[in-house]
Amino acid sequence: MLGRFARVVLLVLSIAAHAQATQNDVVALPAAPARGGLADASLEPLLARLDQLVAEAIQDLGLTLALEPRGARELLSDEELVSRAGQSWVVLPTLEAEGSALRLRLIAVRPEARVLFTRSEAVSEGELDVRVAVMMRDLVATPQGVSKPSLEPRHEAHSDATEPRSSGRAVLALNAAVFGGYVGYSIQRASGSTDARLVYPLVALGTGVGLGASMLVADEWDVSIGTAWFLSAGLWWPVTSGLMLAAHTDVPTEDHYVYGVVAGTGGVALAAAAMSLTKITEGDAALAHSGGVFGLGLGGLTQLFIEGRTRNTPIGGMGYGTAIGVLGAGLLAAQTNTRASRVLLIDLGATLGALTGAAAASPLLLVDEEESKPRTRLWLGSIFAGSVLGAGIGWWSTRKAEAKLARAEPVLPALPYAFAMPESRGARLEAGVSGRF
Repeated sequence: MLGRFARVVLLVLSIAAHAQATQNDVVALPAAPARGGLADASLEPLLARLDQLVAEAIQDLGLTLALEPRGARELLSDEELVSRAGQSWVVLPTLEAEGSALRLRLIAVRPEARVLFTRSEAVSEGELDVRVAVMMRDLVATPQGVSKPSLEPRHEAHSDATEPRSSGRAVLALNAAVFGGYVGYSIQRASGSTDARLVYPLVALGTGVGLGASMLVADEWDVSIGTAWFLSAGLWWPVTSGLMLAAHTDVPTEDHYVYGVVAGTGGVALAAAAMSLTKITEGDAALAHSGGVFGLGLGGLTQLFIEGRTRNTPIGGMGYGTAIGVLGAGLLAAQTNTRASRVLLIDLGATLGALTGAAAASPLLLVDEEESKPRTRLWLGSIFAGSVLGAGIGWWSTRKAEAKLARAEPVLPALPYAFAMPESRGARLEAGVSGRF
């Protein structure tokens, strides 16, 4: 009698939990051996650990772990997983031995959907906890301020990614290593020492630290080529601005490099903040670098226009212009979506326009040998006007091509797949459609 009463209570609680389920609830099925059947003795404790790690990752993402009775460890079919996804998400972790490593696979089905998303990686036992958290974040992303989670898998089920993970690793490593060496050199210069026996060890140490840090970042996060170049824009243009402003304000020579380090660190922090709010593409990175280049040129042009002479190097204007240019371009890149080819064409138009303006107004400088402020300002104004006009022509001439590319649909948004899944009593044919929906 007592056992029957307990089963009735359990049934009522399960029905109530299902009725109150929301699209923030996640049903974590028991981890199963990937090929079905019973797990071997070495995997059994890892499966129990995997259950706990998946549950913790779900809660860390701000989702609700649904309280449902846990069944046996079995590999459910695609149809069974889809049928379980009602008002809640369903996540099935699987594990299998793959040589000396482990093959970890997470399968997720979003609420009221018939599409399976899979994330699969070869991991070691020691990094199992870290990879579970990262893979769950990739499968189930909860945007800030949005109650309904969105599903943006980096790797679709039964398909290969068009771009490898952390494809910008080499670009990031190069920039981080060079900046690390620069930091080491800055420390030596700031100390006031000129002993060469300290320069090379500090530069080597900084380079090694920067290279190691970039490897850790590329392993933990998916650093694309566009992201890496965007970070480099947030690093080197502020460094350039800091060095120029330090020279402009008569800062002691040994402290010039420290200004560059501080400015570069702040620029990287701002670039990382922009990357956390939106997806950065190669076009965004090109726009950020373009802002630094033209900020430097137009800033120097502005200082020369104010002074009315071209004999002195406009270090101050170039420093301020670089900072304003890269900051403004970075903000614009976070709000727009453009292509690198279009940015380069606009830059080409601005450069040709500036050269044309300088050539057209050059007779103003040949009136006499003495430099005249009004004529010099007219010549500089012609360069500025030509640059703006050329950039405008470049933007206008590429707007239609950009609009066509934005409206273009992929030729094959989805692809069919079929494979045989081995079982204890033979094989089962699985077929379906994979793609972005």
